[in-house]
Amino acid sequence: MTFTSSGFAIRSTTRIPPQPLAQPTIVRVDQGKMGELLVLLVAVLKARIYEIRYAPLGTGGAAPTTFASITIASANKAVPVESLTPGTTYLFQVRAFGKLGYTDWSQPVQRMAI
Repeated sequence: MTFTSSGFAIRSTTRIPPQPLAQPTIVRVDQGKMGELLVLLVAVLKARIYEIRYAPLGTGGAAPTTFASITIASANKAVPVESLTPGTTYLFQVRAFGKLGYTDWSQPVQRMAI
């Protein structure tokens, strides 16, 4: 009662729970130097880290079963993926990590390394 009679409002103790992150996406995959592709992402608000996974497509464009991955702290610039085999098509996906865990993997993007 002291607070209300003094004219001060009681501060709410209700906290807003963490919200799921938006789904990150790959804007494009550009050719870098030979055997390197540059992956450009859309940054997600409140993401702590991003994980990019990639793998060569199988025979006849079959989906890969095993992936390599790169963890990055920021999506401010293109991420170089190196030591790729020229003439091979790679599949890339990204996900973000926040307070509630990882998002789903993004839609796949394919690009041939030169």
